[in-house]
Amino acid sequence: MATFAYKAYNAKGGLITGALDGEDADGIKRQLAQQNLIPVSVVKNAKNIEFNFFKPKLKTAELVLFTKQFHTLFKAGMGMDTILSTLGKQATHKGFSQALETIRTDIAQGSSLVMAFKKHPFFFNELYVNMLASGEEAGILEDVLGQLGNLLEKDSAVQHGVKGALLYPKIVMVVLVLATVVIMTVVMPSFVKFFASFNAELPLPTRMMMATSDFMVNYWYVLILTSFVSYQLYKRYYATPKGHYIIDKLSYKVPVFGELSLKVANARFANILASLYRSGVPVTKALNITGRTIDNEAFMRDVRLLQAEVERGRSIADAMRELTYFSIIIVEATAIGERSGALDNMLKSIGDHYDMEIGHMVKNLSTLIEPIMLGLVGMIVAVFALAIFLPIFGMSNAAMGKH
Repeated sequence: MATFAYKAYNAKGGLITGALDGEDADGIKRQLAQQNLIPVSVVKNAKNIEFNFFKPKLKTAELVLFTKQFHTLFKAGMGMDTILSTLGKQATHKGFSQALETIRTDIAQGSSLVMAFKKHPFFFNELYVNMLASGEEAGILEDVLGQLGNLLEKDSAVQHGVKGALLYPKIVMVVLVLATVVIMTVVMPSFVKFFASFNAELPLPTRMMMATSDFMVNYWYVLILTSFVSYQLYKRYYATPKGHYIIDKLSYKVPVFGELSLKVANARFANILASLYRSGVPVTKALNITGRTIDNEAFMRDVRLLQAEVERGRSIADAMRELTYFSIIIVEATAIGERSGALDNMLKSIGDHYDMEIGHMVKNLSTLIEPIMLGLVGMIVAVFALAIFLPIFGMSNAAMGKH
């Protein structure tokens, strides 16, 4: 998919310009025709692609704030032109401010709200645009903006909590790696000279440690090169559909973190599907959009299979039961929601339940991973202790035996 710059006339005869993503120029022309615009020129915009690549990402907190303020001002009865102008001026992200100004101009020239937002996928993803579309079509934009603001805020809080919880193990791992490097390159060479002066036969752990230390001191560039190549190979493998699926599948099997990731995915699925369904988006389309917002290929495949089964006429709950990653709670709640005609309410309740559970788990994460971290630290200390103290004890015993 590429970005195309276009010029077109609107229904009032005004010339407007903008950019859209599409496979080819003909596809862009069809999109313009759907917006009641007459294309004048459609050109592939390579510069725009480069610019977007280096453009700083909009912080989730700023998007949440924009959405909530958008809802408040719209609820107060303020005109769309004034809302977008006001919010654009106070945006701290330069690119986002420019995008809001372009949206304001497009709407003033006759574009619909959704089509104007759709031209800026860098800031407004498919979920955002589709919820706006459902709200605009059904005349419930105020309600949808409120739901969207709450959904983004809840999602942001969960992601922020998980990132914060992962900070502790990351720091511990960095400290362990640095300590190991210092011991192997600074401390161990001193012991090597000390042991060499006795001309004694050293135990296997010490010889292995000395060989590793010697390699790190003399061939450090090989380690750096190997690490770099390994990382690049990992990235290439992860970029393939098979690699992406296998690695994401394995991530759910990691102790503690796998369980947390799966709960986050189930919570996000329930919250987003509930919001889309409540906004009037058809269930199959809602499943399609929801699946693409989950950051795990293994879970996404389950959602795609679920969508296919629902399109064949099966109930959501029955199809879920045959899949791997949907929790029993979500399956049973969905079944009750389908029978009672309150699917959105049941999914929202389950989403709230999981958000609360994730919050508790994140708070207790340091306690949960403490045994793992202590075991890892203990193992490393034991290896170093054996390598250094075994030969010392051996030489001490030998000296005492001579006396």
